[in-house]
Amino acid sequence: MPHDIYLLPIDRAYAEARITVLEKEIQDLGPDFNDAFTQSSETWHDNSPFEAVRDKQSMLAAELHKLRTLVRQATLTPPKAKRGTVGVGHTVELADGHRYRIAGDWTHQAGHHQDGTHTVSCHTPIAKALLGKKVGDEVKVARLDTAIHAITKQ
Repeated sequence: MPHDIYLLPIDRAYAEARITVLEKEIQDLGPDFNDAFTQSSETWHDNSPFEAVRDKQSMLAAELHKLRTLVRQATLTPPKAKRGTVGVGHTVELADGHRYRIAGDWTHQAGHHQDGTHTVSCHTPIAKALLGKKVGDEVKVARLDTAIHAITKQ
């Protein structure tokens, strides 16, 4: 059975907004391509301005494809977690004071630290160790040996 891809609503909204921005940026490369084509050069393959614009378009198109695929394949239903246990979308406070927000399969905030909370994908080792645990459960991860102090849902 294939794994459903889940994005938190904030991550889905970010991805959709970023798709719109990327589409506009690619569209806006048209005049740059026109300028690059009108550059004089000995041969068609010596046109470095064209290559620079083409490379930029390729990078934008790759990101656009990735985000479109992610949004298209993502389910709107979050993975089920048992009542009182850590699940996707929860923020967990550990006894040592660290706080982790567990995002879905992809998040634009991965690795960010905001308001004392680290955002991590559900695929990270710390998230895997926390998922399904309850308040008071011991959690053991490399360089981390502590207990869950609190769980909140976003």
